[in-house]
Amino acid sequence: MEKQSSQELSIENKSAGFSRVEKQKLAEIQLQLLPYDVLRDILSRLSIKDVVRMSTLSREWRQQQICHPDLVFTKDTFGISTDPDPDFTKTINAIIRDTDTKRASWTAEFIVNVDSVLRPLWSTSTTTTTTLDKFAIEFGLLRKHKYHIDRWVNFSIASRAKYIAFDFTFDIDCVGPGCDQYKDVFPLCKLSGPSGSCVTSLVLGYVWLKLPPSFCGITNLTKLTLKTVSINGGDLQRLLLSCALLEHINIEWCSPLSSLRIGQELCRLQYLRVRRSELEMLELHAPNLTKFEFDKDLAQIVLSDCLRLSEATFLSNMRTQEFNDYDFDDLAFTFTELALPYVQKLFLLLNLDQVCSRKKCFVLLYLKFCYHKV
Repeated sequence: MEKQSSQELSIENKSAGFSRVEKQKLAEIQLQLLPYDVLRDILSRLSIKDVVRMSTLSREWRQQQICHPDLVFTKDTFGISTDPDPDFTKTINAIIRDTDTKRASWTAEFIVNVDSVLRPLWSTSTTTTTTLDKFAIEFGLLRKHKYHIDRWVNFSIASRAKYIAFDFTFDIDCVGPGCDQYKDVFPLCKLSGPSGSCVTSLVLGYVWLKLPPSFCGITNLTKLTLKTVSINGGDLQRLLLSCALLEHINIEWCSPLSSLRIGQELCRLQYLRVRRSELEMLELHAPNLTKFEFDKDLAQIVLSDCLRLSEATFLSNMRTQEFNDYDFDDLAFTFTELALPYVQKLFLLLNLDQVCSRKKCFVLLYLKFCYHKV
């Protein structure tokens, strides 16, 4: 077979090029012809990691400004490795400097990646036509990243997300009152009133909450989780009372809290969890409370009119230790005399020494089930 002439090769190359262009145009046209709901359904069936990859590679998808209904950004979403891999031949100070440098690099990469996903979804600098079911940021961010945090809060509100999470507890190495200076003062007021009326579930982690006088509650909030949050008792009381539809409350590692007394009725509350928060005294009125979980830090419990409270869980903070000389008689008094006379199911999460030291279960009038777990 004779070799093709250069003119023939040129014609074939042009033909192939035209064919590729036509296929791209056809794919773009077909994508544009699909209804919005169909395109959104396609995205919803993919993982957020796949969606991020697709939007990065496909200009057509970016131009459609269609978003996955659940935007959950973590280090795994972008494949960010956070293994410090320290060089132990160096001094301690040098290792710390290297780790800080790596963390700064991971954080910068995370911020750039989140912004690259959100940028096409903004209609203007403050509005978006995108609507979400879930928006979550789960990464170790601090007060110095406030500019980005506030923009993402604005986006979560503008997108009318029902579930919002800003959990910065990942890889934290500073806890306690002295670390408040590193926590972002979260702009909770932006969720107050009509602007946050779509939010039904809120998760906050490693932030500082200071409620302004103008705060009037999150209208339709039913589920609240606070993890390693700095908030005083007065602001926590205002927050809980201003969210009239709360059904589920989880408070964990929060400070500085010594007592929480709420005189008004939390009529919708069904589940309450208080763990490792230095909260020694709890008093509230919750007639529809059915499940309650707490630990030994909570020494005094007064749950008035909780006739439906049928299940309680006590978690020992000393489960990982070999021995814990906890006064179970005091705990039994807490159950029987103060707050929980109607409990039918009692779960005790203890260590082996604690279980062996228990001579008998608590004497509760309506108790049908008592379970020890090591």
